[in-house]
Amino acid sequence: MQQYKIVVLSTSLVALFLMGVSAVRAENTARPGGEKTASCEQCHGPKGAAPVQGLIPKLCGQNAEYLEAALLQFQDGRRSQPIMHATTNLLSKDIIKQLAGYFSGASCSQK
Repeated sequence: MQQYKIVVLSTSLVALFLMGVSAVRAENTARPGGEKTASCEQCHGPKGAAPVQGLIPKLCGQNAEYLEAALLQFQDGRRSQPIMHATTNLLSKDIIKQLAGYFSGASCSQK
């Protein structure tokens, strides 16, 4: 039963990702409500507060250098996660740095 839930959740996340891929393609800066942050927030929740604890990590309040390094590792394949690899391949290194800065400074409060 647990494996079934994981399959259903994974399938749902892939569908959400595919709906948001076009939003990531436009080159703009990472800013609250921007296209880049909106793509991240589809899975990681508003301000990266991770709506599904344990399955999707929170981004808000994390160390910027850690977030940047993790995104670069997804991008070059050192970290293996198909959705994150596909998403980060659409991002420049500058946008990755901006996203890391935005989410590191974001409050995890849902208010």
